[in-house]
Amino acid sequence: MAKKPPLTPEEVTELFARLDDSGVIDPNRARRKTDRTIDPLSGDDPSGSKVDNAISRVALAVIIGVLVIVLGMQVWYGVNRRLNTANLSDTVNPQTVSSALEGGVEWGNGFTQFPSTFTVNTADERSGVVEVSVVDTDSANELQLFSNSQIQAAALATNALLNDNINQVVYNVSAKLDENGHITCDRFLGLLPASGEERAIFTFIWTKYRSGESSNIDWELRIIGMDEDIAARIQEQVNSVSSLIDTPGINQDDLDAQNEELELERSLMGSEQYLGGTAEKNLEDVLPEE
Repeated sequence: MAKKPPLTPEEVTELFARLDDSGVIDPNRARRKTDRTIDPLSGDDPSGSKVDNAISRVALAVIIGVLVIVLGMQVWYGVNRRLNTANLSDTVNPQTVSSALEGGVEWGNGFTQFPSTFTVNTADERSGVVEVSVVDTDSANELQLFSNSQIQAAALATNALLNDNINQVVYNVSAKLDENGHITCDRFLGLLPASGEERAIFTFIWTKYRSGESSNIDWELRIIGMDEDIAARIQEQVNSVSSLIDTPGINQDDLDAQNEELELERSLMGSEQYLGGTAEKNLEDVLPEE
């Protein structure tokens, strides 16, 4: 029995074109016009659907779109923050101060953020005073509250006092306290907000003085409103991380003796500490005469 010659690629394509979805030959299927070319011998896409190419293009477009959106938001956010800082140093009014508190002000190599709950009490170039009140719900204790608020007050005051018409910046800080008088804060990314009674804790007052007899400009910081309980808790929290203060037996006399020893060591140092060589000073040269 003679063997039939193998089918040509065109015959194979025509044969598979007559198969329906169940694999049965449908004589009418070959007569239907279709935009899809079926090539079962193709290793790239035997069904002719090109689905993988379409998915790749869509995924690439989505990734590029997300990157463009993120980059655009970062540029807009940075420009907006710098405009807030520039507006605050050039023009001080309730709108510019409120905008600066919302977006943060430039400070150091970055920006300083402020609590989301705030009030602009005064912002007037005629009186030369800026006063704001904030409610801090991010700090977990008195020491964190004091540290964060001091940075925030310094950032706001520095940018505002760069305005020639502003001479004083008042930064009032409040927090929420529980029934035991301890500070509460937001938890779980703000899903559990701080609870308790709102209470004023302390106030930072930055004042700028300009002397007519000198070209110097003096800035002064005063911290008021801190009661004895808050001050004692801050001192206790500072001491808890200080090994020197926690060491038993250390008193003021010991600290004074240590400071005198450090001063004597500094006075003995000469250029040899940078250039090497023998010491330039003797102990007798720096000891006080009796």
